[in-house]
Amino acid sequence: MRQKILVFSSMKKFIGADRNQRILMPYDLGDWLPEDHLARFIVDIVDKLNFNHIYVKYKGVGTTAYDPRMLLSLLFYGYSTGVFSSRKIESSTYDSVAFRFIAGNHHPDHDTISSFRKRFLPDIKTWFKEILLIGKELGIVKLGNIYIDGTKVQANASRHKAMSYEYIQKLEKQLEEEIETLLSLAIAKDESEKDLDLNIPEEIKRREDRLAKIQEAKKVVEQRASDRYQKEKEEYDAKMSQRKEKEESTGKKPRGKKLQAPTDKPNDKDQYNFTDPESRIMKTSKGFDQCYNGQAVVNDDMVIVGAYCNPHANDKQEFISAIESVPKELLGEITNAVADTGYFSENNITDCEKKNINPIISTAREPHNSYLTNYLNQNTDQIPVTSPVEKMSQKLKSVEGKGIYKKRKQTVVSTPVRPC
Repeated sequence: MRQKILVFSSMKKFIGADRNQRILMPYDLGDWLPEDHLARFIVDIVDKLNFNHIYVKYKGVGTTAYDPRMLLSLLFYGYSTGVFSSRKIESSTYDSVAFRFIAGNHHPDHDTISSFRKRFLPDIKTWFKEILLIGKELGIVKLGNIYIDGTKVQANASRHKAMSYEYIQKLEKQLEEEIETLLSLAIAKDESEKDLDLNIPEEIKRREDRLAKIQEAKKVVEQRASDRYQKEKEEYDAKMSQRKEKEESTGKKPRGKKLQAPTDKPNDKDQYNFTDPESRIMKTSKGFDQCYNGQAVVNDDMVIVGAYCNPHANDKQEFISAIESVPKELLGEITNAVADTGYFSENNITDCEKKNINPIISTAREPHNSYLTNYLNQNTDQIPVTSPVEKMSQKLKSVEGKGIYKKRKQTVVSTPVRPC
């Protein structure tokens, strides 16, 4: 290719950009990417997946379809590099060498990419597992330590469309009273009421429809409270049993506030969103918003080995679920499960140890710039401990525990994600 040479009066020369220069020889997209590029790895892995059950779903008539392998590779590479929108993936096939390489210089439109994602979503989940297993065979995916963290994913719904259980009850009562009033007007024979500028049947129908939606929302919130009660009751019973054993062994009543027994009744602030009923109002770095809670499990090499999303705002109940999101074929290779203080509970420690996995969970938020203080105050002497909290604190102070836990910030970082 001819170079454009610029010469200035000082006799200094520079290579300029000749944007009108045509490519004289056929180009090879493969020459534009390093051999160890992630795009190459994804293409090679996807080529090893079984697509026979996918190809039979295409009728083979009409416009020629894009190869599902290509579309899946675009999705996987997009997700790996933070490009989630189908429109952005389409755009990237024009202005990104890696995306252009994967697509073979084709440009599937965003509707095609989005339709493929929706149509084969269950298969995509299965392929995720197959990719991990292939990576394991190739020696790329190695477990041992896994690191768990969550992020709030904004739902495609406004928090202003949510209603609290307290307001649901108030509105339900108000609508019932208004319907009664309108029914009384409808059967009234008084001449003065005939002159009302009011279509009573339509007003009644409108309120009855709204009342039905309100009552359905009320049932959903009450069912959620009942489901929540079952989990809280198990934790409450376990804690009460531990307190009783400690009291019998020491002869002293446990210190601290008396535990409150859970109730199966909804809280006044329990929410229901009429646009996206499955989502919940959650606290994010930007305040409260309508969200889902996404969980990710990664290994030391920052490979995601498990992931899922649900509407549970509290991370404590997600620790064991996150571990179980790792394919069963890989579970036996996990030695340590690491998470921050948001996942700490005595039940999580016990349940994790039952799986022969060593839990390393922070018991309290670590202050910023505390490295020197922790280093100078580290105690190598083994102090007798009894409670799970004390045992975990002791584990985190050990050289081995510190070494494993400090990798958490290097491997998994959670940030709020907006909807695609």
